[in-house]
Amino acid sequence: MTRLRVALVSLYPFDPARVPGGVRAVAVNLAAALRDDPDLDLHVVCCHSDIPRDEVRREDRLTVHYLSRPRRRVIPNMITGLVPVARRLREIRPDVVNAHGSHYAVAALLAGFTPVWTLHGIAHREREVARSRSLRLSLWLTGLYDRYVLARVRDIIAVSPYVQREYQRLGGRRARWHVIFNPVPERFFAVRGDGQPGRVLMTGTITPLKDVLTLVAAIERLRDGGQSIVLHVAGRSTDEVYFARVKEYVTAHKLGEHVRFLGLLDHRRLLAELKEARVVALASRQEAAPMSLAEAMAAGRPVVATRVGGVPDLVADGVTGFLVPPGDPAALAERLARLLGDETSRRAMGERAREAAERFRASRVAAAYKQVYELAAAYGKAV
Repeated sequence: MTRLRVALVSLYPFDPARVPGGVRAVAVNLAAALRDDPDLDLHVVCCHSDIPRDEVRREDRLTVHYLSRPRRRVIPNMITGLVPVARRLREIRPDVVNAHGSHYAVAALLAGFTPVWTLHGIAHREREVARSRSLRLSLWLTGLYDRYVLARVRDIIAVSPYVQREYQRLGGRRARWHVIFNPVPERFFAVRGDGQPGRVLMTGTITPLKDVLTLVAAIERLRDGGQSIVLHVAGRSTDEVYFARVKEYVTAHKLGEHVRFLGLLDHRRLLAELKEARVVALASRQEAAPMSLAEAMAAGRPVVATRVGGVPDLVADGVTGFLVPPGDPAALAERLARLLGDETSRRAMGERAREAAERFRASRVAAAYKQVYELAAAYGKAV
C-alpha cells in the first residue's frame, strides 16, 4: 500500500524540546502524533529567520526540512521565503500540502499545489491591537495573503469556531471548512497534584497582545489585599521595549517576590510548572485558540482568562474556568482570589477542565487532520 505523502509547512522549532508556543507548538504536537501513522509519509517544511542554517533531519517516518533566512533584510521574509518553500515542495512532491500560515499557502500555490490551509491567528484582529510598526506591517501583509488564499483553496481548517466565523466574513464560502482544535500531547493529561498554595502560572510570549501588564497589576492587587500569591511567567519576549516596561512595573511596585520571569522552558520544566500551579491565567487582548489554555485544561488546571476572540470556545465560564473583560485587573484579581481561596470549587473546576480537554488530545486531533488529508488527496485525484 502506497503511503500518503504529506508536507506540513509551518513554523517549526530548530530545537523541538524548547517550543516558544503558538503555531510552533501546534506543528510539533501534530507532527509527533502523525508520524506514528503507518499510512503517512510525513515531511515538515519550515522557512524562517530563527533557523540558523539549512538542514534536513530524518527520524523514523518524519523528515524535517529547515530553510534559513537572513535576520537583517530589506524585503520581509514573508516575501523572500516564498520561492525557497515552493522549490522544496516541488522536490518533495507531496500528495497533500498542509500550510499553517497564509504565506506558506501562497508558496504552495506557487509550487502548483492546492493546500489544505490551517488558520491560526486572525491578522485583521491582531492588527487592531498591535503597537509596533513592524508588526503592523507584517499583519497587513498577512491580511493580503489571507484574501488571496481564501479565493483559491478547497479545504480550510479553523482552530476554533471563532476563527471560522471571522474568516468566512472575508470569503472562502465555497471552501470546505473543518473545525479542529489544537493538539495537546499525552504528557499534559498525565499531570496530577494540587499545586503550590498561591501559585499562578502564565505561559506565552511576553508581548502587548498578551497584556502581561494587566496580569501583573492583578497580582499587585492580590498582594495588597493580603493574598499569598506568586506568578510565574513562562515564555520568551519578542518585544524587548514592552518587556522592559513590565519589569520596570514589577520593580517600581515592589513585586519582585511575587512575579518571576522564567524564560522559555523545555518540556520537562513546563510540565513541572503546571504541576506546581493551582491556576493558569491569561490576560490577552486577542486570541484565536491559545495553546496555553488547552494545555492547562488537559493538566486539570482551571483557568482565568479574558473573554476575547476564541477563548470562550475553549473555556466555559464558571464551569472549566472564569472569563473576565480584557484590560480589567480588578476583575482578574477577583476571579483568581476566588479560585485560590476555594479548594473544593477549584478542584472540581479543574477536573471538568480536564474532561473538556479530551477534544484537544493529540491522537484525536491527528485523526481529524488525516481525514481532511485523505479528502483533499481524493479530490485531487478525481480532478
